[in-house]
Amino acid sequence: MWVTKNYNEKFQQEYRIESKLLEVKGIKHNLEIFNSRSFESIALINDKILLKNMLPLQSELLAHISACSHKDPRKVLIAGSFNLEIAFELLRHNGLKVDFLQFDLKILESLISFFPHYQAVMQNERFTLIPQQKEEFLQQNQSKTNFYDIIILEDKEDSKAYGGLLSEDGILVVKSSHLLLESAEVKRQLESLSDDFRVKMPFYLPMSLDTQDFYLFASKRFHPTADIMLQRADMLEDLEYYHANLHLAAFVIPRGVRNALFGVMRN
Repeated sequence: MWVTKNYNEKFQQEYRIESKLLEVKGIKHNLEIFNSRSFESIALINDKILLKNMLPLQSELLAHISACSHKDPRKVLIAGSFNLEIAFELLRHNGLKVDFLQFDLKILESLISFFPHYQAVMQNERFTLIPQQKEEFLQQNQSKTNFYDIIILEDKEDSKAYGGLLSEDGILVVKSSHLLLESAEVKRQLESLSDDFRVKMPFYLPMSLDTQDFYLFASKRFHPTADIMLQRADMLEDLEYYHANLHLAAFVIPRGVRNALFGVMRN
């Protein structure tokens, strides 16, 4: 049997599965978990796929590429994602507090056996689960400024909504469209980012099997390659994927794409 993930009308990916282990309908999301010989298990959340034995790729890079670019991050917001492993990786950094905004708790709780560090994250005193809708959260926090040093967003259209919650030297990481297939859309996303960002750069996950693992790095002060905290990056232990050279490599993009993004990419 195969589970199919549609990227858009252009193409789709298929993953071989053995059986379906779980199916859950939440408030807004649908979750299916499949048994897989190649990937241990596969979680399909709406049209997004998580491969269990590939979790370190996305989780480690998204967490450490931001935390190792900021000089002194104190507080992080992860919004719209179900991937608690990103929070686990961020919590490796001493003193860093993580807020996790996710209202569909039925889906999140159904992933307890899928995420290896689910319990460790939930029990960490520096982790806070915020079970609110985006609109409610933003309304309650709209008067606050200089709140988060790092914000990681799942929804590519949310960058403006959350921008006001960043500190004066904050970093925003948000999903983007495919750099090669949709360069024009990536350019539009870069243009839509606030002029407060001195750095606006696309990056991707090297060796990822997911065709949606493309992101934008927007920073009010710190540059992800020029300002990388090498000592911090090199001191992280027990990682499977991330290291300083991979951090730098994530921002290396083809010349044709660079030319297409000329004028809107700030690096």
